[in-house]
Amino acid sequence: MSRTTFYRTSIVLNVLLFMAAALLFLRRPEVMPVAETAPVEEMIPAPRPRATKPAAARFPDAASASDQRRWVVDQLRLMGVPNRVLGRIVLDDLDWAWNKRGGEVSLQTHGDPDTMAALKLENASSLDSEMRAALGEEGFLQWDHENMQREANRGRIPLSTAEAERTYGLWKQLQKRELELKKAVVKGDIDDADAADAFARAASEYELQLKGLLGEARYAKSQGLDELEAATLWQNLAQVNSSDSQFQALLNSQKSWNEQRAALDKQFQGGESQTAYAAQIKALDAAREEEYRRVLGDTVFETLNKQQDASYNQMKKHQALWELDDSSINSVYGTMKYYERTAEDYQAQARALEADGRPVDWNAVSKNLEQFARETEQALQDHLGKDRFDRMARNGVFQLGSRDLSAHVKPSQ
Repeated sequence: MSRTTFYRTSIVLNVLLFMAAALLFLRRPEVMPVAETAPVEEMIPAPRPRATKPAAARFPDAASASDQRRWVVDQLRLMGVPNRVLGRIVLDDLDWAWNKRGGEVSLQTHGDPDTMAALKLENASSLDSEMRAALGEEGFLQWDHENMQREANRGRIPLSTAEAERTYGLWKQLQKRELELKKAVVKGDIDDADAADAFARAASEYELQLKGLLGEARYAKSQGLDELEAATLWQNLAQVNSSDSQFQALLNSQKSWNEQRAALDKQFQGGESQTAYAAQIKALDAAREEEYRRVLGDTVFETLNKQQDASYNQMKKHQALWELDDSSINSVYGTMKYYERTAEDYQAQARALEADGRPVDWNAVSKNLEQFARETEQALQDHLGKDRFDRMARNGVFQLGSRDLSAHVKPSQ
């Protein structure tokens, strides 16, 4: 082992020792009664008096859990333990206490969902105050700013002092809104769907404000989109046992697609020709798909597409419940994919005709697409039977609704 490696290992072990000692100290068991025994003086001779060292100052047993945590933090801070480690110690102890209480409440209420949800929300609402009490104001702000960097600035782009404070304020505002909505759901003031919609609006506003603060390019980097994209691709490819070389080839292809898409967005940002823009996006997507197919091969490519399809995954998940076999699942998946490709091609042909200056009856196009959707639904119902088709439809398996053409045609049409 090299000297540098030994030194780093020693530091890590010391930090772990500090954490273990602190947690054991906070969670020391209650003193259990012991059975009566003969007096000690009858068992062994009395020891000789000797000089004793005064015991180190400590908190009284009657101190609250919050005061105990603060006392331990102060002692460890005097030893030089970094604030981020102190934050992990406190957070771990809070989790332990909350889980302990959650187990007790679950037993008392037989796991009542409403009670458990309220308890979980109570814990989340008290996190900041508990961490502030344990770490002190300065320690809490340092710990919480590091949390903000991990969530709001995953790409770790440099931020000025003013940008960091503004980003922190926006991040805390979004956290506050999320807690408000969760409380409203627990109280029964709003339902889950309304809460989700409200939070989506708040998150969208948060994103717009961050983009306004950082600019589009720096915002994208701050979100670590490249790293996120790579992680998502790796996770998807892991399902089909792809090789490292395949992963790198597809990651390069995706980065190239991103760059070309950004160039197209900039070229057509005025919206002069939506038809031309849509055609180029379609060609760009087709080129990426062809590259994926070339790198992975037809069989693996199709398998990957299935695994990324929400409807296919739903059918596999409820295969036994809906009485489906693999043949039926593949048949339904194939039918829906045929519908999507045919509808997209038909729509693209209509746009191409219009781009050539030829008149297009978009009302007729829309009616034909609606008729095709109805015919596809009928074919699926004939294959599955009405009861099974209706059940799957209620669960959103079939995405065969009318297609929106408004973004690609002139207002007069």
